[in-house]
Order: sequence, then C-alpha cells, then structure tokens
Amino acid sequence: MDVIDSIKDARIVEARTLATRSGRLAAGRCLVVGEGLIGQVVTAGARLEYVLSSAGSHTPGLTQKLQAAGVPVHAVREGLLRKVTGGAKPVDWLAVAVLPAEAPAGEAYGDFAVVCEQVADPGNLGTIVRTARALGVRDIVLTDEATDLTSRRVLDAARGAVLDCRVRRFADPARAVHALRGSGFHIVVTSPRGAHLQSMAPLRGRKVALVVGNETDGVSDAVRDAADLVVQIPMAGAVESLNVGVATGISIYELRMRMILTMLTDRIRDTLGRNLTAASHLVQQALDAHLRQIGDLDGAQVILLMVLACERSAPLRQLHRDIGVGAEDFQALLGPLRERGYLTDQDDRVMITRDGEQAVAALWAVQERVEEGLYAGFSAAERTQLTDLLHRVQRNAAQLATSVGQDAASPDVQSPS
Repeated sequence: MDVIDSIKDARIVEARTLATRSGRLAAGRCLVVGEGLIGQVVTAGARLEYVLSSAGSHTPGLTQKLQAAGVPVHAVREGLLRKVTGGAKPVDWLAVAVLPAEAPAGEAYGDFAVVCEQVADPGNLGTIVRTARALGVRDIVLTDEATDLTSRRVLDAARGAVLDCRVRRFADPARAVHALRGSGFHIVVTSPRGAHLQSMAPLRGRKVALVVGNETDGVSDAVRDAADLVVQIPMAGAVESLNVGVATGISIYELRMRMILTMLTDRIRDTLGRNLTAASHLVQQALDAHLRQIGDLDGAQVILLMVLACERSAPLRQLHRDIGVGAEDFQALLGPLRERGYLTDQDDRVMITRDGEQAVAALWAVQERVEEGLYAGFSAAERTQLTDLLHRVQRNAAQLATSVGQDAASPDVQSPS
C-alpha cells in the first residue's frame, strides 16, 4: 500500500479544509477522528468517503469493517494527520464523512422533535443529539444560523449521532415555533416555574416539540410565552438546576413516555405490531430476538399487552383468539404478566393495569426499531399500502370466521380460580 507522505496530497488538502465550519458547509463533509468513533459511525450506516490511517497504526478489526463497507483506507505518514486536525495529540485514524443535507421544508417529521434555542456549548449540543437518538428521536431543530452541529467537539460528544439526524434550521425561534405548530406539534418548554410536572404533562395525544434553551439564560421569554405547555423537572435539595444536556435527556424520556401513553391506542392500531397476529412467524421471531436483549418477555406477551392497551379489557376467549396460540400456551403467556402485575382478571375478562401500560410504553422503542427494520426499503406510500392491505385481510378473516361459526368452535379458556 502506498503511503501518503505530503501535506500537499489532495486528500490531505481536502481534510484540512474541513477543520473550519465554512469549509465543512462548502464541501458537505466533516471529519470523524479516532478509531472508536469511526467504527461507530460505520456501524450506524454513515457515509464515509475515505479513511486516513497512520502508517504505524494496527487495528485489523476496524480495517476489516471498513473494507466490508466499501470504504477506501489510505495509509499516511506518522505525524501528518495531526497537522490536519491542528491538535497537540497524535492522531492515528481520521475519516471524511458525508454530512446529511438539512431536511427540506416539505419533509415529514417524526412524532417528537428537539428544538435547540441557542445552545452554545458544543459538548452540550453533542450530548443532546446523542441522547435524542438513543431515545428514538431523530428530528433536531435549530433556531439560528450560527449553531454548528458539524464541529469535532459536537461529533465527539454525540458519538457521531449527528450523521443520523434530520436537521432543520430556522432564522429565529419564532419561525421555528410557528412552523412546528403548523406541522401539528405541541410546543413544550421546561422551566423551574412550569405549571405541570413533565411526567404528568397533559399532552392530549399530539406530537411533541421540546424546546431547550441557552445554558445561561434558558429558553427565551418569547418562546416560553408562545409555548402550549410549560413543565418542570422536580428538584430536591440545594440543587436549583441541571446541565442542559442532562435535563434534555430526562425531559425527552419522560415526555415521550407520556406522549406514547396518550397516543397509544391510535398508534398501535396503525402499526405493524398490531398486525403481528396475522403476519408470519418470522416477524415475531425478529421481535423476540430484540426483546431478549433487554428482558425476558417475548413477542407474544408484548403483543398481548398492546392489544389490551388498545382495548383496556377483553374477554379471555376473544384475547385467546386474537393472540392465536393454543390454550396451554396462552395460559403460559398470561402467567408471568399476572405475576408482574401487568394484568388483572375479573370474571372471564382480562384487564391491563397501569404497570402494564407503563411496560408497553417502555418497550415501544424496541417495537419501533424492529418495525423500521421490517420496513427497510419501503417508501412511505408502500408502508401505508401494506398496512391497509393487512387491515383488509384481517377484516375479511373476521367475517369468514363469523360466517362459519368459528367462535363457537374456539376452545374455552378458563380464568384461574
């Protein structure tokens, strides 16, 4: 392998231009520094144009991962990469990554957005983005022209998550709030003087845009006055406030949990999870595999909880039919859920408890991750069409079962005495 030994090499020249924001914006590229971070962004599917590796470094695992991803790796004379970054510490690995374009005005949002109003510290910005992505939020909204998500400090703090976000930028906070409200978002601001605890926020089933503010001044008065809801994180002891990155993580988790619980009935009816009982066993196996990574509930138990979250309660016979397993297996599914307090029985009906609802909300992120994988390669129109077709099949199957007296033939499932 030829070794790049000149600072005038075209790849070194390009990489050096990315040390400034103007250079990154002009090129639509950024630098990813360090073998650990490069490995993470490759795993996450970010586009890397090429990687520069110090001739003295030896990391076969990363090299193999880059080769498998089709990313060119060029050896560079030791010490040369430090001139690219301008730092005092030696650099062994450096990648040139393609920046995702800022989302156009017409592109759809998800159901939760984080709005950064003049968050100044790059470490805080990166932490906010990393936490948002970890909690299933992809939409990041900026309210000025100056905030830079592409700097090395932001990328390091975000562990590359910036490369997997939908970023929208507005000239000022007022325009951002107006656009988000027009897209159906509930504008939520956190403040020590908030009228509601955020864990009990009355979200009313709408999408949520959480506005987080400057480290010193917080959210501006104008945005706070324009918000639909001002909530607070309850504080104990002598601590009066939290770092904005920490506070944002708490707020995203609690508000998204609250939002999911509020929107649950409508959401479950229109997702692939609702259709698992009529889909192939391969879909359930995929869900089971992901659930096993975080706990001991299986896909059938989660589906059962989701059905009850929609219906609130159901006769045992109907629930047994909906889940589609034998009587013995059905009782085996119910047992652990009863023991954990997720379900309760009354006569021949099963009802979900508040703990059960919380469990469904907590597991919703797994459901969404599996669903995204199952829908890989589908357009938005194809997703909608598939969901509609599955609903039609289910309606037709229900009519056919009724017409031949299928209900009367179903085995009885007894409540425990």
